[in-house]
Amino acid sequence: MLGQYAQSYYHQQQLSFENNPEISPQRSLSCLERFLALFKNEVLWGIFAILASAISLIIIWVVNSPVEWQKYKDPVHEQGLIAIIGGIFAIVATLMSFYQIIQHFFHKTHHPSQKRIMRILAVIPIYSITSWLSILFFQSAIYMEFIKACYEAYIIYCFLLLLTKYLGGHRGVEEVILSRERIELPLPCCCIKLRPSVKWVWVFKIGLLQYSWITPICSGVAVVLNLAGVYANGQWKFNRGYPYIIIIINISQTIALYSLVTFYSNTKDQLKPFKPLPKFIVIKLIVFFIFWQSVLMSGLAAIHILRNTTCDPTTNNYCNGSTTGFTVEEEKILLENVLVCVEMFFFSIAHHWIFDWKSYANGKFKMLLESRYRYMNDRDDPETKIVSTRF
Repeated sequence: MLGQYAQSYYHQQQLSFENNPEISPQRSLSCLERFLALFKNEVLWGIFAILASAISLIIIWVVNSPVEWQKYKDPVHEQGLIAIIGGIFAIVATLMSFYQIIQHFFHKTHHPSQKRIMRILAVIPIYSITSWLSILFFQSAIYMEFIKACYEAYIIYCFLLLLTKYLGGHRGVEEVILSRERIELPLPCCCIKLRPSVKWVWVFKIGLLQYSWITPICSGVAVVLNLAGVYANGQWKFNRGYPYIIIIINISQTIALYSLVTFYSNTKDQLKPFKPLPKFIVIKLIVFFIFWQSVLMSGLAAIHILRNTTCDPTTNNYCNGSTTGFTVEEEKILLENVLVCVEMFFFSIAHHWIFDWKSYANGKFKMLLESRYRYMNDRDDPETKIVSTRF
């Protein structure tokens, strides 16, 4: 019932937007407006900054005799080079995300949903800066992982609230679930037929939110074990804490991912006006893919694909008289975190379209969301009446 109402309302609003020259997306832009739009596009500036930095590094490399580059193969120069590359991507991604957050802040037409979007967008600066700090200071890596784990758990919570707002609040989610003939379960439980009930709303929410509690707790335990010297970050030794923490988080993450997929598959028709699939995919990639990327790095170290690097102290004073460059753990920290810095740049580009502010600025999402709340509660969402600048 809610889905039919939302779809009909959505089509009516599309017609009204097309007939309104002030907010119609079909209106042709002048050359000056197109130039200004490009000038204000943070994606264009971000790509330009990355290309300019790459060209600068190539020029520096060429000027400093690339034939003799092997002379700089030591921990000091390698860490410095990786820190420069990671720092460039981290800073550019952070600035792009700040611009997107500011745009949502100044074009805030629906406070309840946009404040969740701004918190989701903030994951890019947090991941970028903490990963860069891990590259610069190896000893801080375990603490930076704790910060990232806490915030990724919070992101899952914010994303659930965002989807709930899109559906008209908790009552709207219940209406959507009760309107279905049966609850659809993804593989491997797709053959099981379940009757719709309000309790499934709580099952989905608990399945997601348990990850928001277990991950920070496990990360906190990891920090304590590391201080006690019995954690062994990245090492699959079962007399140390790392394997057990990873297994617990993995089980929690699997439950959360399954709950998220189930929630989406049963509400995707009602969420269609908000284009939920790209949002769903990018959240999964940021939270779950990066976790598995970390586990993969640990696995590569365990099977000795990642290994200690060598350094020749007879030709390089930066070796400090040692034939070992980076340890396996340090190699893992460098590779894992520089990848995160680079990936955050591409995620910030994706966020430009996936969590765009223009659909809010022209009032399109605001009208649709408020109509859903009126339909469910016979009144406007009380949060939309609160004039606030708080995040």
